[in-house]
Amino acid sequence: MKVAIIGAGISGLSIAKKLSEKNNGFVIDIYEAAPRSGGRISSFDWRLKNETIFSCDNGQHFTIGAYTNFIELLDKCDALKYWSRHTFEWNMLKLQGDELQELLRFRLEKLMLFKKPLVPYIKFVKTPTNLFFLKFYFSLFLLKRKFFNERSLNYLYKTFFFSNATINLFWKSFVENSMNTEFDNSDLSTLSFLVNECIKDIPNSLEILMPETDYYSCAIKPIEKHLQKNGVNFHFNSLVQRIQPGKKIECRGMLSQSYDTIFLAVPGHIAAKIWKKSGYPNTKESILWENQKYRHILNMWVVIPSLQAENIYHKKEESFFWNPIEFKGSSYVVVTQKKTREFTIVSIIRSACNNVNSRKEEEKLYEFAQKFLYKQYSVNLKHLDYKLIRAKRATIACTHDQCKRAAIWSGTRTGIKDIYKCSDEASFNYPSTIEGAVRAGYSAAENIENSISS
Repeated sequence: MKVAIIGAGISGLSIAKKLSEKNNGFVIDIYEAAPRSGGRISSFDWRLKNETIFSCDNGQHFTIGAYTNFIELLDKCDALKYWSRHTFEWNMLKLQGDELQELLRFRLEKLMLFKKPLVPYIKFVKTPTNLFFLKFYFSLFLLKRKFFNERSLNYLYKTFFFSNATINLFWKSFVENSMNTEFDNSDLSTLSFLVNECIKDIPNSLEILMPETDYYSCAIKPIEKHLQKNGVNFHFNSLVQRIQPGKKIECRGMLSQSYDTIFLAVPGHIAAKIWKKSGYPNTKESILWENQKYRHILNMWVVIPSLQAENIYHKKEESFFWNPIEFKGSSYVVVTQKKTREFTIVSIIRSACNNVNSRKEEEKLYEFAQKFLYKQYSVNLKHLDYKLIRAKRATIACTHDQCKRAAIWSGTRTGIKDIYKCSDEASFNYPSTIEGAVRAGYSAAENIENSISS
């Protein structure tokens, strides 16, 4: 059977991995518009002023233990050895004027008995009130039990079930950064799904896995190399224009051989363009691709010289400090990406941006970065190496209004026989995550396996 996969992102690579494992005589061709695999989690080489070259991710920075399918994929492709594990710690800060205030800090620990771990628990180091931990646990309980799932997350502000403190100091930032959706229109059912995934195997599920260098080198390249060894063919710099009759791929004005099955392993807006140019009729799925709403992510990489970096406010290497910081009503995240003797590289992230506010959010990000870096490291952003990455249409938005209309999650079947669709948007209530992409790829591949077995 001849199989074409359009898109060499994680979903496309997952399809190829799943099919190549079965050894059913598949001939697999992957068409990718970019010069290498990776899709939306690609990397690039950043040359600093001192001529040092740093491999820099466009967006994705780490993964968590709950992403079991992705971790298993890394392991099968001999890539897990390039990743280190860290414990998770939350430290919510607020930058106001010249003050950087610590508002909420907690970490995961294990209750020990005779040096043996019994149960995991959340250790609160800093809370706004003595009873905050009870309110926080209660909010976890409500989400785990899927109360209010038919509502938007903003509805919780109007109820006494969730305290405003738990929302402002945790849930708001967590939602914007894990779901890439503005808080006031985000969907509660998606958040409940995420919470249940994350607490299945605590504390392992919330372990942070960091690549030694970058995502491409530590994940994408090993997977690609593994697939090539198993006979998968990659066609890079191959922008697919349309699918011609006989399931032939038109690329750069050339036609491929006929394929038995084609997978659209691309985001919905790209799949919609290929679908229209191919002359296929509208289906329930193709209409959904056209109407999905997307959000952008701004990510600023900053290089801090060693003398200033020594003053960083957290030094415990075994912990991963994912620092959400409130500034003028917006939530930013500061992540320490790499430490060397010469410098420390941090990324400053602003999620959940849209076409209307993206320019304003970019201006606010520069203002925040300047004030934060001066306060924390006594440095001026203008004198540093920095690079702003604008990830347009980074992920779909998990908005409440879309969820009510069942207008977010696309399935793997397109309505046309032997043409399937998958990406992190066909992800079984996952927001656009790397785990959702792997699951979608596996699910799409199962369509062929089921047809063969039947």
